[in-house]
Amino acid sequence: MRTLSYPSRRAPLSIALCAGGLLLGAGLAMPAFSAADDSASGHTAKSSSPRPSQTADKEDGKNKNDADKSGDNSDAQDKKSDASDHNGSFSYDRLIERAKKLSKKDYHAPPQVPKFLTDMSPEQLSKISFKRDAALWHDQKLPFQVMFYHPGSFYDHAVTIHVVDNGKTHTLKFDKSDFNYPSEDLKKKVPDDLGYAGFKLLHTLADPNKMDEVVSFLGASYFRALGADAHYGLSARGLAINTGNTQLGEEFPNFTEFWLVNPGDKSKHMTLYALLDSPSVTGAYKFVVTPGQATHTHVEETLFTRKAIDKLGIAPLTSMFTWGENSLARLDDYRPEAHDSDGMMISSANGEWLWRPLVNPQQLWMNQFNANNVRGFGLMQRDRKFDDYEDLNYEYEKRPNAWVTPDSDWGKGHLELVEIPSDSEVNDNISLYWVPAEPVKGGQRLHFAYDIKWSSDLAVPKSLGHTVATRVGMAAVAPGQQKNQVRVVIDFVGGELAKLTDANSVQPKVSAARDVTLNNIQAVRNPHTGGWRLSFLVPTSALDQPLDLRAYLADANGGGLTETWSYLLATP
Repeated sequence: MRTLSYPSRRAPLSIALCAGGLLLGAGLAMPAFSAADDSASGHTAKSSSPRPSQTADKEDGKNKNDADKSGDNSDAQDKKSDASDHNGSFSYDRLIERAKKLSKKDYHAPPQVPKFLTDMSPEQLSKISFKRDAALWHDQKLPFQVMFYHPGSFYDHAVTIHVVDNGKTHTLKFDKSDFNYPSEDLKKKVPDDLGYAGFKLLHTLADPNKMDEVVSFLGASYFRALGADAHYGLSARGLAINTGNTQLGEEFPNFTEFWLVNPGDKSKHMTLYALLDSPSVTGAYKFVVTPGQATHTHVEETLFTRKAIDKLGIAPLTSMFTWGENSLARLDDYRPEAHDSDGMMISSANGEWLWRPLVNPQQLWMNQFNANNVRGFGLMQRDRKFDDYEDLNYEYEKRPNAWVTPDSDWGKGHLELVEIPSDSEVNDNISLYWVPAEPVKGGQRLHFAYDIKWSSDLAVPKSLGHTVATRVGMAAVAPGQQKNQVRVVIDFVGGELAKLTDANSVQPKVSAARDVTLNNIQAVRNPHTGGWRLSFLVPTSALDQPLDLRAYLADANGGGLTETWSYLLATP
């Protein structure tokens, strides 16, 4: 695994720039059937229970989702509570109470660091590195250590870091002697009380004798994690607010304070807490990080809304897709593909597993998928061979998947997949999050809990075949004729497919969201993959607007052999 001094998140593309091409789709019904990551790579960053989401979550006999007006807002009591939280006893309940009181006050943006720091380019900031032997708990030889990031460039404000030992907290003071600076002049200009931009946790992964990066919290409410032998890729966020709202603009909440709990000398996981703040909402967050071949970040969040929120995105994921084997038109490049994730996966409450290959569209695409009581969802990187990318620098084949599993039913809602046109690998242009069906009003208390698994695992059950490639290209009915059709080719492997060799044992099932004639639908065995290939033709005359397609392979009796492939097809 590559660990670097300043791994920075890619800059998210602005949806407002793409507003003229907004496409909002309702997705498709889901009937059940049986069944760079860092600055060294040139990638930059920008900071900017029954249904826990909407049910009556009882506290002292009151509904947490109703406007909660029970807190005492006197300044004296607030200051006393804050001081106790900062340098006294600590618990998640106390943090929840603090977030609740904060939600009743006007929002104040965190103060910015000095301008000479925000004027830095990401490359200049990357030359400031934290000293390895200055890591928190380094001298104690604990199973986890913490290194800190220096503010500057996109990271325009500091966060407060507290350490919790045996339930008691103390605030960690900034010490610029813990950093290597490119010059003494720069070091002298840095204020002694500057603060940290974020932090990363270290733990042993593939090599038991080496401390590797496991999780990084840096910028707004962004965080990302690694399993063994992986490189940083996609990110998660604490919350997404009004993504795609071209009138209000997207709101980026910030984690403003963190509490790092001393793990002890034998713990296999680490707990940390965070306070989230934004104009619309405050939140108390608990994270439990369990490193391994697959690293898990369990998230529990209690939210308090200051005002109504047009769209609240829960468990948001952010990634990059520039082009893949499914790209009808792409940038001229020597590499076959370039992406951190190549598809979205959904496990529905009705038992269906749905795979949607990502695209880099010519206009903004925002598609919704039914996700009542969703069982799981994520952004995945299925292409795992060097030959898929031919990239020695970015090594996209080592980017992790992020699979979200709710702790319990979240109730009615939908998943929203955002795909933004992009001509650069520097930009994150993919977002995925769950949106509750019930309107979010001011004064509500909401609670969610879920696990994010960061790994190379497929997520889809081994009993089902899965998509390994989606290829799309122009085709003619016969040689020499005009290319007025689009050929779609899908390769499935896994499950029972390798055992089936008779052409009558596998049936192709393909459908379109509107009345379109699909031609030459066929499924043939692919001896090179050990699976089956499904292909069909779509007339370009039917693509005056993007066309939603679905496909899967069934056995001779109509039972599903594979996951459901879903795609939004457009002309080049």
